[in-house]
Parts: sequence; structure tokens; C-alpha cells
Amino acid sequence: MKKIIIYIIGLNFLALGIVLNISTGLGVAALSSSIYTTSQIFHISLGTASIIWYIVFVGIQCLLSKKITKEYLLEIPLSFVFGYLNDFYDYIIHITPSSFIHSLLLLCIALLCISLGVYLTSETNFVLNPGDGIVKTISEVFHYPFYNVKNMFDISMILCSLVLSWITHNPIMGIGIGTIISAVMIGRLIKVWQYLLQKRLFIQV
Repeated sequence: MKKIIIYIIGLNFLALGIVLNISTGLGVAALSSSIYTTSQIFHISLGTASIIWYIVFVGIQCLLSKKITKEYLLEIPLSFVFGYLNDFYDYIIHITPSSFIHSLLLLCIALLCISLGVYLTSETNFVLNPGDGIVKTISEVFHYPFYNVKNMFDISMILCSLVLSWITHNPIMGIGIGTIISAVMIGRLIKVWQYLLQKRLFIQV
């Protein structure tokens, strides 16, 4: 029960952080860039775009590993839950920063939420977010270090966003200084949360 509660809290922080990140107007995190671009181009909700991309990720995992496992299948309902959480926070949060400084402050809050969400969900070792699941699968299938695959995957998501914008004749969306800051800071902030919370919350579950 403790694992489930921590996991749900983590999912909420992650979804909240993503919505706040978008609200900054400085650019979204690399993984969210293609999701955000899809939602804007096709006029669908952020949650719906998340569900579509995440199910694609699950399908790619099955193809690469040439098997369908329980772990992969569990990522499908998680995709819907997380998509609905994105839409929920996108519906209730309407923040428009009035200056660049305000945008930076909001970005800091967003990154704290995202990194905390990633830490809590990953520490429980419950069900992987499809965005992390596909990185793990690629790492295992091609025998590349997880961290290296993660970096390349993030870059590929940015490229997907750029290609989507180009082929639909739309301006570049969701990519900016915030994207770079997110790429640099999220991993470091996860380590900070690990240092601060691991022993206090006893998340050895």
C-alpha cells in the first residue's frame, strides 16, 4: 500500500510539473516536446497526445524485445491514467508569467516537481513510465548504457518535434531555453531529492 501511495503522489507531481513547465513559455522538457507539439498541431489535449505517444512507446518496446510482457502491458493503463492527470492539471492551472524572471521562477518550481515525480515513481519500482520504459528496453536490447540511451532518446524527441512542425508547416513549438535547462537540471535535481528523502521516507519498497 505504501508503494502505491508514493507512486500516485509521484505521478501527480510529474504531471503537475509538466503542465507548469509548459506554462513558463520558455520551452518544455525534451521528452514532452513531441507530445506538446502533437497537441498543438492536431488541436488535441495534452493528455490525449501523451496517451498516443506512450502507447507508441509501448508498441516499440514489444517490437524491439520481440515479446509482450506483463511489464509492458501495465504501461498501457498507466498511459491513460497519466494522460488524464495531465489534462486535469492543464484544466485547473492557468498561469501566464508577466516577465522573464517570473517565467524562470515558474520553471524552477516545474523542475522541482518533475524531478520529485520522477524520483518517487522510479524509487518504488512499480510500473515504469513508458518514456522511461522505452529507454530501458533500448538499453537492454542494444547493450548501451541507460544514461547514454536516455540522452539520445531525448534528442530524438526534440527532432520529432521539429520534423512534425516542418512537415505540417507550423512554427517550432515548445523548444527553447527551458528545454536546455531541463535537460541539464532534472537529473541533478533527482539526485538532490534522493539525498533528502530516501532515508526520511524509507522508500526501500
